Amino acid sequence: MSAFVWTSLFTIIVVAIAIWALYYVIRAAVRAGTIDAYKQMGLVHTPETKEDQLQRTREALQEERVQAVINAQSQKKSNK
Repeated sequence: MSAFVWTSLFTIIVVAIAIWALYYVIRAAVRAGTIDAYKQMGLVHTPETKEDQLQRTREALQEERVQAVINAQSQKKSNK
């Protein structure tokens, strides 16, 4: 009988810890999703960091490179 009590108690504790961890995982996911949704709607204005500026510059340079390749390919086709 004692083994049954200890097994039940252990099971209850493990289930309680699992529910607690799941609660915090879901809470963090909902919070992150809400913050992201507010950012996409433009309701939250976060200060622009240097990394953000560098990323925007990289994206612009990449777009220029892609456009240059497209223009070069179209010129090759038109010259043929």
